[in-house]
Amino acid sequence: MVNSLEEKHRIMRKSFETKMLVDGKELPLNNFVQETIGNIMAGFSKSLKGIDTESELIEVRITRLHKPINVDAHIYP
Repeated sequence: MVNSLEEKHRIMRKSFETKMLVDGKELPLNNFVQETIGNIMAGFSKSLKGIDTESELIEVRITRLHKPINVDAHIYP
């Protein structure tokens, strides 16, 4: 039975320790989701102006607006 369990699970290389909090509550993230979010944010941040090297820490804070507004997508707030 141990062999069949091992065959169903995939071993992966982990490069990121990722946490996600919603309204202050930490959500449980499995290793695959942690790695996926980490890779997406690391790749996204590398493409931005002013980032020359691989970052050790990336923090993103998202706040929902009470009412959506129209903005120019190319202007920095």
